[in-house]
Amino acid sequence: MKLFLRYWLSNDENPKKYLIDLFITAIIFISILLVCIESVKGELPYNLVLVDHGILIIFVIEYLARFYICSNFRKDYKEKGVSFAVKQKIEWMLRWSSIIDFLAILPAIYYFKTFRILKYLRLLRIIRLFKAFKIIRDIHKLVIILRGMREENRVFYIFFTATVILLLTTSFGLYISENPYGDQEFSSYTDTLLYSLKTIELMDDTPTTGIGKILSGLLLVSNMAIFGFFISITINKIKRVMDTLTSGKIQKLNLTDHTIICGYTKSSQNVIEDLLKDKKNHNNVVLVTTKKVEDISGVIYVNADYTEYKTLEKVNINKAKNAIVFAESGEHDTIRDIDLRTVMTIFHIEKNAPHVHTIAEINDEQNAEIIQDKINGDEIIYKELIDAKIIGSCIKNPNISALFYALFENRGECIQNTTLTDLKITTPVDVKKIKHLFIEQDKTFLGIIDKYNKAYLSPPNTMMISSNCQLIYI
Repeated sequence: MKLFLRYWLSNDENPKKYLIDLFITAIIFISILLVCIESVKGELPYNLVLVDHGILIIFVIEYLARFYICSNFRKDYKEKGVSFAVKQKIEWMLRWSSIIDFLAILPAIYYFKTFRILKYLRLLRIIRLFKAFKIIRDIHKLVIILRGMREENRVFYIFFTATVILLLTTSFGLYISENPYGDQEFSSYTDTLLYSLKTIELMDDTPTTGIGKILSGLLLVSNMAIFGFFISITINKIKRVMDTLTSGKIQKLNLTDHTIICGYTKSSQNVIEDLLKDKKNHNNVVLVTTKKVEDISGVIYVNADYTEYKTLEKVNINKAKNAIVFAESGEHDTIRDIDLRTVMTIFHIEKNAPHVHTIAEINDEQNAEIIQDKINGDEIIYKELIDAKIIGSCIKNPNISALFYALFENRGECIQNTTLTDLKITTPVDVKKIKHLFIEQDKTFLGIIDKYNKAYLSPPNTMMISSNCQLIYI
């Protein structure tokens, strides 16, 4: 049942999922139409009340179904305890989309009729239709534009603040001058403010006093001038940011917990593609290279030399979570030249941002010793050595390559890690007990990584495991 619901409600790869989105969109519009009819007539006819109740039932069922499939409560309870399982459900309920769905259902219940206006929140759910047809597949560019507009925006804030202040003060002046004369249009400051917002002509005959008409004209002229200037600088800023995006010459990034990829190679392209399968990584992956890059949706491209620390500062290396340096080659580069650039980049990162987890791709194993012994890089991928070992394994064990592919498919989620703490084990245990524990959970124990980051593949049964060790399994 859960797989069926996920396939139709949350699987974007389902080619017929758009039918569900169209159906939900249709009943959203019907429900909004019913709200409008109710607001005009005071109450709905009996037949339309039945339709409204039917729509409510559909929304409740859909909400409960999404609540059901948002996490695997039973599995989370068994593996990480009841608090973690409950936390997963609560996190889903606190998402903006879940909150909107709940608030849209709430006023349809009899005891919450006073919140009827919240039904209009259902219109926001139509965003799912956009997603189904991929109309907003380039929305990440808008996110980057908004981030870019935060830079050098003092002029924007000044004019925006001036507009708001002028709007509020002029509306207040209208209210003070018109309200004593009993004009219904200005019976409250709120009504006066609404009048100010809906004004569209240069002069309006709604005010009855001379002062009111003068203030109204001033309001209109000032709004035209200030908003015209605001639109102009906004368009110019967007143009500059878009030019920056296409050229890769971004001035400064304000990202946190992001992943920085240095070098544009076939390997880095595959890694980026794998990272972007997780929606959390969209607009949170930064590619730094001097090579020409094709448009990669969801990746922030910076055209610069990653071996220079100024470039690393530009991409906010101090707030990054991971930094991967690939063996990018130039036109006349030797293997030594490529590895030296990698070593230099890792050196800058470890010196100025040692908390960032670094991964270096190295061609020559001897060059890796510099990173291990003198620079203290976190992880090193021996490009030629790994290729050679895999080929050697295939020679000794024909057709074993299929197992290697299976090990790394499914977005790399085949290989997992955990700790004794996550398994609710408070004292050190031997490997034999851990193996039995994983067997009971239909998992295969591979090995451990101790607190010194030393790896033990298939350790002996008598080896003791402490709480600061990572347990690797598939």
